[in-house]
Amino acid sequence: MDTYIVWLVGCSIAFWIGNFVGKHTATLNMLRALASDPESFMRMAEQVKKIDEAESQVELETVSAQTGTEMLIERVGDQLFAYAKDTNQFLGQAKDLNSLLKTVNERFPGQDFFGTISADDPAKELVK
Repeated sequence: MDTYIVWLVGCSIAFWIGNFVGKHTATLNMLRALASDPESFMRMAEQVKKIDEAESQVELETVSAQTGTEMLIERVGDQLFAYAKDTNQFLGQAKDLNSLLKTVNERFPGQDFFGTISADDPAKELVK
């Protein structure tokens, strides 16, 4: 037991030292790049800013995509059934996922849907 505790403390200290050294090495490398070629550093900073803006846009699109009705999809036999998660309203049924989504969109034009399949449901294999 004592060996295990010593090993755990040693790994924790090694992790902390590695993290500390890594962060300071990265900071020093950025400062050296800034001192040696400021224009190149500024171009890199602009690229990082563009990447951050693109990631923010993707996050906004993901949030807005999930503002519709959440579906619960389950498999019974060889059929898939879709229900509105909040109201348990039947939305549609089909033999495969593409047909199910097409059916739901035809029945409810202009509405947005996103779905979940519970982890223990056999329909989960459709989204692999």
